[in-house]
Amino acid sequence: MSKAQLTAFLAKVEANPALKLQVDAAADASAVAAIAQAEGFAFSPASLARHLRG
Repeated sequence: MSKAQLTAFLAKVEANPALKLQVDAAADASAVAAIAQAEGFAFSPASLARHLRG
């Protein structure tokens, strides 16, 4: 489920310039996960790190 949540969050980030600025300014994966949680998405910082590594 977290992969689907992560994918949906990243799509929302791409569609929302203000949210993209917040994510770009985030200090680390934990900060991005916290932003996502505030937007109603649930995934771990580790899931984000794995996604970014490809």
